[in-house]
Amino acid sequence: MKSITSIAIRASMLAALTVAAGVAQAATWVDVGPASGFSIESSTVTYSPSPALTVKYYNDNLVPQSPADIQAYINGVFGTSLGAAVSFCDNATSGCTAGTTAGASGGVNSFTSAAAYDYLAIHFGQGELVFQWAAPVAAGTTFTVSGLPKDLSNYRAYVSAIPEPETYAMLLAGLGLLGLIARRRQAR
Repeated sequence: MKSITSIAIRASMLAALTVAAGVAQAATWVDVGPASGFSIESSTVTYSPSPALTVKYYNDNLVPQSPADIQAYINGVFGTSLGAAVSFCDNATSGCTAGTTAGASGGVNSFTSAAAYDYLAIHFGQGELVFQWAAPVAAGTTFTVSGLPKDLSNYRAYVSAIPEPETYAMLLAGLGLLGLIARRRQAR
């Protein structure tokens, strides 16, 4: 009977051989940031404004690419509840601008949102980068990214959902009820 250690060693060796042979790995989300200058597929990616709180990379296509679908992916990965996209663009004619090479891999690409945002998803080739900032990026700030290993396709900007006043009212009512219960228990 083989020991668990022996099986684990063989499994890790097989995984290493698979990577060395260039066999594709399953698509996953990977933390690559927050600092600018991280590596994706042997390319050094830089961005501004930096640093973000978190930068995650997905090494495959997220399909479909509508703002609502990307919002759902981000909510799942970051465990958040984003509001609808505050700004997005799909090419250089719909709000995206480009520096040295429009949309091309390795070039400088930029995006300026008319609204503040704290999550930004950019799609390129068969990959997705999602940036999260601790405080919203101000409206009118230009986001730039360079060194992408594949051509850039689109941007999707989101702001964290702000609780509605009804949510606060329910929270206060619940806390009041807990206080009342505690008081009645002390009176006994």
